[in-house]
Amino acid sequence: MISTYLHRMTSHRSVLCLISGMVAIWAAAGALGLATGALSLGAAAERRLPWQSLSLAAIGLALVVAAPMAVVAVLAAQGDRRCARAAIAAGFALVAWILAQIVVLRELSWLQPVCILAAIAVVALGMALLDERARL
Repeated sequence: MISTYLHRMTSHRSVLCLISGMVAIWAAAGALGLATGALSLGAAAERRLPWQSLSLAAIGLALVVAAPMAVVAVLAAQGDRRCARAAIAAGFALVAWILAQIVVLRELSWLQPVCILAAIAVVALGMALLDERARL
């Protein structure tokens, strides 16, 4: 029951659950779009991909961004003690993904700074949760 989780969630956990869940959904949708061909990066960017493979990019996006952020959202909702460290790791993974994307594709998008801000928020919230645990 969702009410079971809500009464245990601190404001940090609630915001972390929301942000990481949204990033997970965006990344999963992006991975699905790349894998099905519904999303295109443009011919020039696709030529720069390793093995020119949108499928490989989709798998990477799902494994490096969508899955870790989904795990963070679930851990935050459940009040799991591993949430803080998972959030920090997932936030840094997102930053690494965006930096690799910029290096490989050599293109900038408005979504990249938005994702970097989301990653910073996830890391900061993870650190705040670590701080909360240390004070208890």
